[in-house]
Amino acid sequence: MSIRRLWSGVALGAVALGLGAAPATAAPLAPSAVGDMCGAGYAYVHAEPVVRSGSTLPAGTVYVQYDPYTRTFCGFALKSRWVGMATDMHVATVGASGAAEEGNSLSGTSLYAMGPSREPAWEHDGRDCVLFGARMSDPQGNQYFHQSANAAIGYTRLCV
Repeated sequence: MSIRRLWSGVALGAVALGLGAAPATAAPLAPSAVGDMCGAGYAYVHAEPVVRSGSTLPAGTVYVQYDPYTRTFCGFALKSRWVGMATDMHVATVGASGAAEEGNSLSGTSLYAMGPSREPAWEHDGRDCVLFGARMSDPQGNQYFHQSANAAIGYTRLCV
């Protein structure tokens, strides 16, 4: 990775986290700019927009990272709209525990981000898997869900 790309990711991250003058619809962070959200050992494995049917712009992005040494997933969501405004957010990673509970399911009002949510993987066909989900609300209370959300349960299975 070039120094220029690294610093552009850092600058974009500073804007999205409100350290600069953030526009109303900031661009989603690149995976290289969010690498420290989960901590050492975690690597980027997936990201997708958090969207609302009929809306042309996503509310943010949900990221999933994985630590192969501990076989643990980490998920977090970052806003790209309404940055700096208090809105409802939710992020969850459900793995070996089989349930969304304190520690792997986080909800609340946030200005910028929600997470990290951590959960050990479950093994399926020789691969490590997790269910992940994210939800955000706009200032009017309209809800946005991660793009691949299963309508019945609100989560998506991811295996590495």
